[in-house]
Amino acid sequence: MAVHIRKAAAKLKRYHHFMSSIRAPLVKMLQDLIKIESINPSLAATGSGEQGVALFLEQYCKEKGLPYEFQEVADGRANFVTWRTGRDPDKRVLFVAHMDTVPIDKWETDPFSGEEHSGRVHGRGSCDDKASLAAMLTALSTLGDSQPATTIVVVASIDEEFRKIGARAIAQSGVTYDAAVVGEPTDLELVVAHKGSVRWQLEVQGVPAHTSKPYLGVNAITGMAKIVLAIDKLNAVLAKQDDPLVGPPAITVSLIEGGIELTTVPPVCRIWIDRRLKPGDSPQQAIQEVEDIVNTFRSGEDQIRVCSLLPAWEDPAPNSAEGTKIAEVASRACANVAGTGKYIGAPWGTDASQLSLAGIPCVVIGPGSVDQAHTSNEFVDIEQTVKAVEIYRQIMIEYEP
Repeated sequence: MAVHIRKAAAKLKRYHHFMSSIRAPLVKMLQDLIKIESINPSLAATGSGEQGVALFLEQYCKEKGLPYEFQEVADGRANFVTWRTGRDPDKRVLFVAHMDTVPIDKWETDPFSGEEHSGRVHGRGSCDDKASLAAMLTALSTLGDSQPATTIVVVASIDEEFRKIGARAIAQSGVTYDAAVVGEPTDLELVVAHKGSVRWQLEVQGVPAHTSKPYLGVNAITGMAKIVLAIDKLNAVLAKQDDPLVGPPAITVSLIEGGIELTTVPPVCRIWIDRRLKPGDSPQQAIQEVEDIVNTFRSGEDQIRVCSLLPAWEDPAPNSAEGTKIAEVASRACANVAGTGKYIGAPWGTDASQLSLAGIPCVVIGPGSVDQAHTSNEFVDIEQTVKAVEIYRQIMIEYEP
């Protein structure tokens, strides 16, 4: 008994020493990543994109002796890939976190300072998603003599905040993965399912006329207003279709534009529709539900000239990872390190939407809260980020197909 106690105490001492030793370099790496502006250029014309982060990661891998490569995706934007070969090199587990961020707005301080205070690191991308990225790379680089059963591949992806073309490139690369861990701010909770989305535009065509004689024209905005109210009623129907993990689906008219100038009956009006999908929902069926609505306005007394502008942007909801090996291993790691590990769902989306199309079972785990993501006071808790390193390490070491 005394021998077992001494061994347990020695193991615990080594664990605390490891956690203490990685804290400072991990925080420094996270701060360096935040200082690199990597706003998605599809969301802001002035956004620099992910290249600066990828070049930083290249230097990091050179210093750590890790192999790496760039996976070219589009327009000079590339995923960054590094790995550790496992005992079975043909089996792979993917760890992915994205490099891009959303734009900045109304920050009272420097959003790229990476300032540390009160046990937190602040700045754009701190929790979404550079803390997960720093933790994954630290986990990979500190495996030491622990050779994992499978090859561990860490990918820093592009474009997660817009159309997820980086994740789509991974899924379509021809490289197979037994499982994936997606880093996103979950407060180290284990997300095994989340919503998907499908987004597209509707356009109403009217007839221009002078507003002094509006009866000579057809008001596209008025026609669209009727359709928007009908879509709002659909949302009330969807709210009753609850999913035990992710909640009900939803539909939102999120953008609207129309008209050409103040004294002209508006000849055109467009809206953007954001439809959130629960697992099992078909993007095509979601579009058809709206088509059924607009058909009533096309053929009814209003005779509204309305059409869907397709193709839509589709991010299907991944199948739940419940019952999979990766969820089992991740649950144990979360419980061991953070006292978490219960299977939960989330209402938002991740790169798992595209990875799941390749049949890869995915879980989502990372430091920080989604409540801070995309805000003007974004931050991440340092202790959570340190614990994320150990959670990722345990998954890397313990996962066996």
